[in-house]
Amino acid sequence: MIRDIQPILEVLSDYLQKIPLSDDETNLLRSWLRESEANEMLFDDISNRSKWEADCPPGMPQDLAGSMERIRMRMIEHLENEG
Repeated sequence: MIRDIQPILEVLSDYLQKIPLSDDETNLLRSWLRESEANEMLFDDISNRSKWEADCPPGMPQDLAGSMERIRMRMIEHLENEG
């Protein structure tokens, strides 16, 4: 069973929007980053805005909704490959 990824998606959405993270959100982000190299790579990708936009699939919006969909898809793919 795939775990609930909604909490980290909300933190990453705030991060992308440059909304300051609470201590709990920062702790969740740090914990998530320590879980796997795939998480670290995803965070590195979204942290490099120009690379993230350049790697956007054709037809995918480059707005927040498009970014969140790409993040969600990568996280689910990683979780499916784990288990």
